Amino acid sequence: MQQDIIAVFPLPNVVFFPETELPLHIFEPRYCEMINDTMENQQLIGMFLLQPGWQDDYYGNPPIHSIGCAGEMIQTERLSEGKFNIVLRGVARVRALDIVQEYPYRKVRVHVLPEVVSRDETRIQIMKRDLLRDFKVFADQSGSVEIQGDWEFSRVVNGIASCLPLDVDVKRMLLEEDDVYARALTVQEHLTAQVAVLKLTGRFAHLRPSDPNRN
Repeated sequence: MQQDIIAVFPLPNVVFFPETELPLHIFEPRYCEMINDTMENQQLIGMFLLQPGWQDDYYGNPPIHSIGCAGEMIQTERLSEGKFNIVLRGVARVRALDIVQEYPYRKVRVHVLPEVVSRDETRIQIMKRDLLRDFKVFADQSGSVEIQGDWEFSRVVNGIASCLPLDVDVKRMLLEEDDVYARALTVQEHLTAQVAVLKLTGRFAHLRPSDPNRN
């Protein structure tokens, strides 16, 4: 990532991870202008989580959490009335340092955060194997996207973190973790819990009524 000034697209309920893809529907005029500028200037877009209380100043510039993810547009569909459907691909975790533009949309100067792996290759491969095994169970039951076995460790961890139905603050803390292996440990904990729930509900699937509208 070479850019140090990026556009900001803040949302209250979306945490974006590097090496994942995020489809978005863009309809607010200021962010439609951002997409037009992005297509012209090939700038990156930073997804940042809004801080609590954002409702009081949503159409202004409510505070954002400082760590987000910069992404590049890999698909763009122009819709009627100037709206867009786009897909972002995560490039890097970034920390917002200072605001360089506030209107019509924010731009910030960012620092790219490192992805550190604190364990040896053997531990990494064991963790990756276990994550892929458990995620296959989760994906088979939930219909989640497929995670490929030949992906790099960080991409596997981030892909699973993106797919899990976790509280937004849990995902934010995962994104803020510099150590990919530590991030993987937390992802594994939540993934194991999700798989346990799926297995438990599966045991009682035969008790579900064929017609849920009838007792």
